[in-house]
Amino acid sequence: VAILFPVKTLYLDIFSGISGDMFLGAMLDLGVEFEVLEAELKKLKLEGYTLSANRRQKCAIDGVKFDVHLACGGEGD
Repeated sequence: VAILFPVKTLYLDIFSGISGDMFLGAMLDLGVEFEVLEAELKKLKLEGYTLSANRRQKCAIDGVKFDVHLACGGEGD
């Protein structure tokens, strides 16, 4: 899909909220480069996590699944 003009504004109609992983997955699906996102998050100087993003299809809906994996384990580990 080619974008014929630069898009500077994005409107989200999230009447019931949105989770961070869903938002970042959508941004990656729209063209934000994973490496750029990762580099920006590294500026926070937080440790003990890794990021992953994979294209998935579920019930005929295609998108990017974004995850944050904690190295120290989390709830349920």
